[in-house]
Amino acid sequence: MTENPNKYRFEKLDKVFPKKEKSFLNLYILTIMAHMSILSFGWDLGASSGAILLVKDAMHLPATWQQLFIAMPSVGAAILSIIGSEISNIFGRRKTSMASSVSFFAGAVISGSALNKYMLLFGRLLVGFGCGFTGASTAVYIAECAPVRMRGKLIGLSQPFLTIGILSATIFAGVFSYDTINGWRYMWAFQGIWSVIQFTGLLFMPESPRWLIQKSQFGEGKIALAKLRHGSNVEEEFNEIKKNCEEDMKNSENLGSFQTFVKMMQTQPVRRALLVGCGIQLFAQFSGANTIIYYSGIIIKMAGVGDVSTAIWNSVIINCINLLFAIIGVWLVDLVGRRKLAISGLIGLAFSTCCLATTFLMAIKHTPAVTYNSGQYNSSCMTHSLCSDCVHDPNCGFCYSSNENNMNATCLPSDPKLWQTSAVGACNSTTAMQTASLKWVIDYCPVSFSWVAVVGLAFFLVFYAPTMGPLPWTINAEIYPLWARSTGNGLAAATCWLCNLINSVSFLSLSEAINSYGVFYLLSFMAVSGALFCYFLLPETKGKSLEAIEILFMKDRKKLGNDEQQDLNDQY
Repeated sequence: MTENPNKYRFEKLDKVFPKKEKSFLNLYILTIMAHMSILSFGWDLGASSGAILLVKDAMHLPATWQQLFIAMPSVGAAILSIIGSEISNIFGRRKTSMASSVSFFAGAVISGSALNKYMLLFGRLLVGFGCGFTGASTAVYIAECAPVRMRGKLIGLSQPFLTIGILSATIFAGVFSYDTINGWRYMWAFQGIWSVIQFTGLLFMPESPRWLIQKSQFGEGKIALAKLRHGSNVEEEFNEIKKNCEEDMKNSENLGSFQTFVKMMQTQPVRRALLVGCGIQLFAQFSGANTIIYYSGIIIKMAGVGDVSTAIWNSVIINCINLLFAIIGVWLVDLVGRRKLAISGLIGLAFSTCCLATTFLMAIKHTPAVTYNSGQYNSSCMTHSLCSDCVHDPNCGFCYSSNENNMNATCLPSDPKLWQTSAVGACNSTTAMQTASLKWVIDYCPVSFSWVAVVGLAFFLVFYAPTMGPLPWTINAEIYPLWARSTGNGLAAATCWLCNLINSVSFLSLSEAINSYGVFYLLSFMAVSGALFCYFLLPETKGKSLEAIEILFMKDRKKLGNDEQQDLNDQY
């Protein structure tokens, strides 16, 4: 009988790490380091909402280019989330997470130093590559390192890290919003700091024990598991993982990504899991999600808050609420369960987006009137009688002065080279506007109840932060067998980023086509559809081991034993 070559290593390991009560300090540090890429993504969300308000004026960008800058990370993320799963399978979860650090850092440096819009676009693409690597590795890395009872909470920390990134970036953007020339550069460039911290920290972290065992690196796998359990007796857990990995290896037959996808489609439980995983990502994005955070500054301006800095600081208040409820979500995910939390969250998103839609509809119905029209300028702007019609025309803007009792206003042609002034008339000079106390706006109408939109955004994040923010990633990290986990996560992440891309490139254009209230009513409808999807198709995965969840997606329950049947029924 051949002696086990790893026997000496295991005996040595037991001497180095004597049996004792489990400590998860190393696991917590690993979780923090892995989530730093989520923080980087959050920083990009928060910084972009402020930077886009400055860069559009600095580079004289039309709506199309603004949407491209917001959408480009989604393009890179969609590409890398597909091939990222294969990279994660080949090189490991840790190295893939480190690759995200490199991509985020390069994107931040190029975006912050961009000499023109094309260079900035390339920097934004590299940030997207970082997002793609993150989606393919972070949740899986943590899920494969965490014990069952801690898995939901540790993966759920993604949302607090995301909101910390968003909030800190929004505060940073508020501080630098007064620098109208270079403020946007600092907002995007500072993102690189988090990447350096993550890359350095991951150098000292172990690889996923499950990935190592799957690659037949049993000695390294046991050492990694012992480090994550701080030297406690891991023999039983190691043997269970090893057994399941061997079974999965028999099933996978060393398939590539495409062959794995084909096998997933041919395996009923995995096929259903993929439908649920991609579906919940789709509805999370099409109910608002990242788009509302990206465009929060613009949304607040559209609601009637004119000053850029004021709009950004309002976003800070909103994101403080986002962080608070993201922390609450970490506690709720294992207390309430994934299924109930997803359904209730989507219903809440439907309510809040409906409120936002109604706010914008009220803004149109109570839009200020054009009170003065000299008729001396040969322009289509002279035909508009309401502010909403005037600013909806891409060639016009609203010039007005107001006091407590009345408003004097006219619709004038805009200057394509200098958006801060009109081409003709009273608002064609910043000096003249200051002297006469005039204001010039091209993308919103002044209203007295703009605060309602701020409240609506806050309610959106109250429901989003603890539910549809972390849940799609938590659920996707749990529902696939090991042989399909990377591919399933990659496809779900690709779905997320493709939907995010569609939202990002269409939000401003769609707002112009069907008005802002139409967009938010559409988001509300999608949230209701998502709640129905989760009600009928999403099982509860709380408290289940990664190796036991596959049974929840079995169509033929008659093949299960009585105890398993009852347990499965309890999940719905």
